[in-house]
Amino acid sequence: MARPSAQPRGGSEWRAGLWPALAVAVVLAAAALRAAPLLANRFHPDEALYASFARRIASGQDPLLAGALVDKPPLPFYVSALSLLAVGPTELGARLPSYFAGVVSVALAARLGRRLYGRATGLLAAALLAASPFAVLFASTAFIDPLLAAAGLWALDAAAAGRWKGAGAALAVAFAIKQTALLYAPLALALALWRLPARADGRTGRRALAQAAGPLLAGLALTTALVFAWDAARRPEIGFWQQGYSDNMPGRWVRAGEVLPRARAWLDLLGYGTASAVLNGLLVVGAPALVLWPAPASRAALADRLLAGYLLLYLAAYWLLAFNVWDRYLLPVLPLALLLLARVIVVPLRWVTRRAGHWRRWIVAGAAAGLLGVTAGPAWAAARSAYPIGGDHGAYDGVDGAAAYLNSLPEGTVLYDHWLSWEWGFYLYGGPVYVAWLPTPEALAADLQAFGARSPRYLAAPSWEPEAEWRAAAAEAGYAFAPVYTAYRRDGAVTIRVYRLEAAP
Repeated sequence: MARPSAQPRGGSEWRAGLWPALAVAVVLAAAALRAAPLLANRFHPDEALYASFARRIASGQDPLLAGALVDKPPLPFYVSALSLLAVGPTELGARLPSYFAGVVSVALAARLGRRLYGRATGLLAAALLAASPFAVLFASTAFIDPLLAAAGLWALDAAAAGRWKGAGAALAVAFAIKQTALLYAPLALALALWRLPARADGRTGRRALAQAAGPLLAGLALTTALVFAWDAARRPEIGFWQQGYSDNMPGRWVRAGEVLPRARAWLDLLGYGTASAVLNGLLVVGAPALVLWPAPASRAALADRLLAGYLLLYLAAYWLLAFNVWDRYLLPVLPLALLLLARVIVVPLRWVTRRAGHWRRWIVAGAAAGLLGVTAGPAWAAARSAYPIGGDHGAYDGVDGAAAYLNSLPEGTVLYDHWLSWEWGFYLYGGPVYVAWLPTPEALAADLQAFGARSPRYLAAPSWEPEAEWRAAAAEAGYAFAPVYTAYRRDGAVTIRVYRLEAAP
């Protein structure tokens, strides 16, 4: 007859082995969901721009991007270039770094959540991130932000573990990806205080912050030196830092009439974090309760306050400073919001199950089934690109076909362009067509009068832009638009028309 202690010990061993299996299952589910939309959409203009930088590097013709106007640090472009060399100069090749970063972020969220709160919260946070429509649809793009989010999670996880050299290295990598990595530094430093004993005095806290700050600052200093050395070697007319500042920094607070519209816009985008009214409601109601509810001092309670305070300040800055309301700005803090949501779910569930006796397993199973029910639909919809976030969702359908047609034209063909230069920078790179960007219809007329007879001339126009002034300018120069190729959206609507400019009789 077995001893009474044998069964609990065996059950404990079984549960200990179950957690890694569940974590692996969550990561595999994340990989599958993110793979589905990888090839479903053409490039968003910003995706095309970043991918064109990678093509320049991969081709060996401009390895320092000396001929490009760059507003970001170089690491993501070199990573993407390696992917293009491995896979080929395709959309898939440009998107694979973001895809793998998205999958790795799920694993990092599980580990960070386990360090801060325990296995159950870490696993649930990873599951919420795996199913998040926001995360799914960005992992299938060539944007830089999924790489930034992964590096930021790496830095926070290392900081939570007290591995400050690792945190410094991760923060350095994040800065080499995007300048806004600096926003992770305050939270990483705050985790030095989180690791202190509850009764630590001010002197101990200052010493802990100093020990944490040294490796973080050293990593940032080294990366800053390397990145600015790269920028100097390019000898650009304007450096990446100045260009990024002028492109992205608003330089003003929002005006009174902008406050409410911007709040609604940011909240709408935040809603796609789960795309579930139930889960979003839980977060909105539960996070303040979690932070404000009187509870004994603990590391978990301190982590709640650190994450909530950081999120509040981050969102307030993007709301009240006149930054563009772009969905990708929320991706770096999405895992932190989902960590809080996991806490909102786990804390009351744990309280109930401790008092449920033999009903405990049924309650846990019911909660798991309920969560699966509210996350499966949005996750599947995201895998089918059903939400208007992340990359393009049809506006640029057919651009690849138009590019294939243009690449079939003879060497020396000129393509006039005013609207699609970032797309052509990727899709036509290295092809036979010379792309000539024109600022105005008058410039088209002047160029046709001077050079129109020398080589075949084409113009590609997106359907949502007016053509009348450009047609009139061509007619003034003695040329007419002859349609030669039409690209269509997945619903049958026209997206891009390609015209040959022919001398009028």
